[in-house]
Amino acid sequence: MSNPQNATLARVKGAAIDGRLRVLRIRQQLFHSLHGALIQRREELLQTIQNDDNCSAEEALVVYGSSLIDLRNHYNALDLSTGLQEEYRLARKESNENKRTPIAMTYIIPGRFALFFSLISALCAAIEAGSCVIVEFQDTTIKTPSLLQEIIHTSLDLEAFAIVSDRAPAEYLAQCVVIDQSNAITAEDVFPRRTLSSPISRSIAFVDRTSDIELAAQEIVASRSAFGGNSPYAVDLVIVNEFVLEKFNIAATKALQSIREAQKLHQLPKEPSHRVKISNNKIFDDANRDDNLQWVSGIKMNRSHQLARTKVPSSRIVLVHSVTSLDDSIDFLGTDAQQEIPIATLYLFSGEREAKYLSQYIVSQATYVNHIPAQLVVGPRTPFDYAINLHQRYTRDMFEFPSPQIVPSKRSHLTSTIFTKASFIDSVAREALKDIRQPKSGAWGFFEQGIVIGAFVYLLPMFSITITGVGYGVWRAYWSIRS
Repeated sequence: MSNPQNATLARVKGAAIDGRLRVLRIRQQLFHSLHGALIQRREELLQTIQNDDNCSAEEALVVYGSSLIDLRNHYNALDLSTGLQEEYRLARKESNENKRTPIAMTYIIPGRFALFFSLISALCAAIEAGSCVIVEFQDTTIKTPSLLQEIIHTSLDLEAFAIVSDRAPAEYLAQCVVIDQSNAITAEDVFPRRTLSSPISRSIAFVDRTSDIELAAQEIVASRSAFGGNSPYAVDLVIVNEFVLEKFNIAATKALQSIREAQKLHQLPKEPSHRVKISNNKIFDDANRDDNLQWVSGIKMNRSHQLARTKVPSSRIVLVHSVTSLDDSIDFLGTDAQQEIPIATLYLFSGEREAKYLSQYIVSQATYVNHIPAQLVVGPRTPFDYAINLHQRYTRDMFEFPSPQIVPSKRSHLTSTIFTKASFIDSVAREALKDIRQPKSGAWGFFEQGIVIGAFVYLLPMFSITITGVGYGVWRAYWSIRS
């Protein structure tokens, strides 16, 4: 590592020790400065995004707009009055059980996909938390890193923010939150204070016979086609109930054709040749010999095939697998082969009751019913230990640790007097647990109630008619005898 980089890292560490970003007003000013710089360089940024990400003008606008919206969401979360209320709770003899303290430094290793959004989303979350930031940009031919470096240097505090080209030492990273969007950090070499990585995961879509097939096909194909299929949350495998398989294939093919026509109309960039040639790969040739997995865009395979259990390479290919029932899909995704790569997002196109059943037994980081959120198309994966937030890819709590402040209360127990209350504690500890209110054995349950209701509905009318008929017969016989 060069001496200038050592000096840069030391400078940021000094700002972190001084608590440079602890002051809320300073963080608000940083957001304003960064936002103004991004607006000022808008046209240049849009062109750079379009060139580096090989995307359309519309896709570049989505990346740029999503980044600024993410910035605004973090800025809006800062409120001076709320911050002061929290800060002075202890002075008012009130506990602050939710107090959190920022981890002083953040080290960002941006990912290659949607680099602009990937960096801005992480940077803004760190600023909101009050953490100083080091960004690692390796030597590259793309222009986004150099443009972002210029923006950071002109809009942010150079004492608290820096760009480096070489990996910081392990002992330095041990003091940082490391955002590893490229999966470049290995646990054997580095032990950061906290690691927010973007591990490889899959996105699975399920189309049930109770779903809107046209909507499902449009959402799935759009997810797979956006940004050349590079999005981490693009659908990797579609599981379709065989009852609606043919209908879904037709709808998906129609959606694919609409995308091709839009490309021709707007002259959108074509995918690199290696993505097209993948259909000639032996994986796809071998898959054509089995009918267990149906296909869209020329692909089919059985459920034991490699592509049915892996992350699909960047392409606009839609892989479709048929199942016979909800339970069949649960059993399929529960196999050891399917568990090798975890499911990040589960997109369920079905009725609400079917969605409840599937999401209960298929483990995923998040489940979305009858839609694929547009917010997920851009940016890196959310770290697995945190909930996926559609408004912010990274959240403030990822850069903080809990540090509650507690004052004595009526329920507090002083250490100096605890042993004088030993008998009371013992009596409380031996109290019986609350009744779980489970019906006693032999009590009428669901099926017994059903039998009684059925008997009431079907047998009571027959019993009433019989009694009425017998009564009428007795009455007629009585009057016949008297006559």
